[in-house]
Amino acid sequence: MKYAFQKIFLFCTALYTANSLAQEYAIKQQDPNEQFSTSVPKILDKPVYQNPSLEQKTPQNIELTEQQLAQQPELIKRGFIPALLENNVPAVKILYPLYREVAAPDPYLLDWGQAILDKEKGNYPQAIKLYRKLFAINPDILPLRYQLAQTLWLNNDNIAAKDQFEKLRAENISPQFNQLMDQYIDSLNKRDQWEVSFGLNYISESNINNAPKTPYIGQWKAWQKESAKGVGYHLNLNKKWSLPFQFFGKFESQVYGKYYWDNQKYNEFNLRLGLGLGYQNAQQQISLTPFVEKRWYAGGNQGSNSLKRYANNAGMRVYFSQWLSSNWQAISWLEYAEQRYQTRRHLNGNHYFWSNSLIYLPNSEQYWLIGADYQRENTRDKDNAFHRKSLRLGWGQEWKWGISSFASFNYARRKYKAVDFFNIQQKNNEYAVQISLWHRNIHFFGVTPRLTWQYQKYKSNHPLYQYDKNRLYLELSKKF
Repeated sequence: MKYAFQKIFLFCTALYTANSLAQEYAIKQQDPNEQFSTSVPKILDKPVYQNPSLEQKTPQNIELTEQQLAQQPELIKRGFIPALLENNVPAVKILYPLYREVAAPDPYLLDWGQAILDKEKGNYPQAIKLYRKLFAINPDILPLRYQLAQTLWLNNDNIAAKDQFEKLRAENISPQFNQLMDQYIDSLNKRDQWEVSFGLNYISESNINNAPKTPYIGQWKAWQKESAKGVGYHLNLNKKWSLPFQFFGKFESQVYGKYYWDNQKYNEFNLRLGLGLGYQNAQQQISLTPFVEKRWYAGGNQGSNSLKRYANNAGMRVYFSQWLSSNWQAISWLEYAEQRYQTRRHLNGNHYFWSNSLIYLPNSEQYWLIGADYQRENTRDKDNAFHRKSLRLGWGQEWKWGISSFASFNYARRKYKAVDFFNIQQKNNEYAVQISLWHRNIHFFGVTPRLTWQYQKYKSNHPLYQYDKNRLYLELSKKF
């Protein structure tokens, strides 16, 4: 194996390899369920420090085998130091083990090389530890400060990263360099900005009240099927505040509901507010968010056309996500809530929901997910209490010609705790299939329309709760 070396001057600090590294990790952090976006600055490809008088000189290349290079300790040193200053990962990978074997290697340079390798592997905490150790010894090396700032940025240590980028900008090295620092600082500011998302979808329900296929149990007649047309809507307003040591505070608000213009007694409106605390780095995020929720409902088949207070909920959500590798991510969250109903007091109780998902991204155009959930509802009347176990499968794909799709299949088993008025202890098998299609280049005011088909089927030992639904609807959503 042969290696080629160019004469590189020590004042060159262009970290051009960081461009691909930063963008790679930014792409991999785009979780399909994740709501936190990371803005990526455009890192300059050319060196920030340049000597114009040298640009016209032809680099001198030397080709050596590994054995020959190992016998040239001075050449190794002359190549290793510029590689460190330039954050040249391929060169550091080659030269680091060779430099480690030379006579009396400098421990400072060894730690610097190890920091670059740890950063390249995504081991940001260890890289930061080494960079800070080196920085404490010699704070005057600007490339070292730059590499530390970049690693803090990649590790979501937002406050410390911003402090380093602002100090680098204060050096006023060049307009290009200051512009690059501004891009990093702007990206950090955007991590703490308000996030707004909203969506609308047209609804055409042929069985809004979940009427059973079998209308009779003995002499008792079930409710009749009703239809409804309207819109579903949601609006999310969220914000994060960066705190020291990679902690953050967050505020979450969500408004969602349904409005049926031809059957308003099924209208609903929900408001949820949460304020929490969390910790994050490049691979994981954990947060604890207390929340309150208020629900309004027109009343259903025995209601009126006006919304009325329906229920008040208060609880806690714990969220955890972890990148297991560059292609695998695990997400888990647990929610507990106390539920109090305005008129339907028999439903008062508490609610548990535990969701687990494993996401696989083989490339940037495809992802797969598998999930398992557990839900438990404890109510005053035991015939309304149940536990539900479910499995989820999903597949997202970007196709040629600008078409994207997402398909999912859900199965759940629901079992109630006690028999009801008809002396039946309800047990359900629940199935759901959903397929969504959209075109990536079709936008209306920045909104991409999405066509979704959904089929739900409920098989039950209770004849009143055996039905299916088939829906085709158009979704409009935007996040900014």
